[in-house]
Amino acid sequence: MRYFARALVFGIALLGATASAQSADPRLGKLDAKTRLAVEAIIDSARATNLPTAPLIDKALEGVAKKATSQRIITAVRDFAVQLGEARRVLGATSTEGELIGGAQAIRAGIPVQQLERLRRARPGVQIAVALTVVSDLVAREVPIDTAVSVIAELVRVAATDDQLLGVRADIETDILGGRPPALATATRGDAMERTIAAAVPPNGAGPQGTLPSPSGTNRSGDAGAGLKPPAQAVGTVVKPPVQRKRP
Repeated sequence: MRYFARALVFGIALLGATASAQSADPRLGKLDAKTRLAVEAIIDSARATNLPTAPLIDKALEGVAKKATSQRIITAVRDFAVQLGEARRVLGATSTEGELIGGAQAIRAGIPVQQLERLRRARPGVQIAVALTVVSDLVAREVPIDTAVSVIAELVRVAATDDQLLGVRADIETDILGGRPPALATATRGDAMERTIAAAVPPNGAGPQGTLPSPSGTNRSGDAGAGLKPPAQAVGTVVKPPVQRKRP
């Protein structure tokens, strides 16, 4: 039994070393040997759980560029891997790499995972990588977390484009630099963008030709005669002519 356990551990270690050697990124050669081995082990673990590894390599190289110590680089890469895993848990297994990176950045910025879930629910099925990044940037500008998430989630809900979200972020930052309180700048700019989007939507949700507006504002297919009852004779009802009485 002990022999089997030792053999199993040895086999796992051998496979891990082989996988690490095969998957080593040449760019990690900029790290010293000790740091590189530790970072490669983190990257291999991330790969084994289907997490994106390119951001982890970039994080390590960022540490090299900043002349960070070996321990700081290892810690930063490990923490980022944990945050990527947490982002995937919250945002869903089908999240894109951009969404996972944005989610990890948001978590690192101190945004609770419940707020990330709120952004995801704003408009299911739509990618929110840019929305996550914008929220993180606003929080970095001292916008209250709840305000930042509420405004951006509402813009996602009304189908704001990525360019519109980035435009709102730029306007908010300009207002803050101009002395406007962060929360007020965010709420004001968000409301203005909502009005802009609403103004571009046809009244009563009117759609292309051949659709009819429904009472709820959505569209349903139909034609000019849809929903109208045909005259009685069109459905087989026989209309008898009036009886003429003879005068005495």
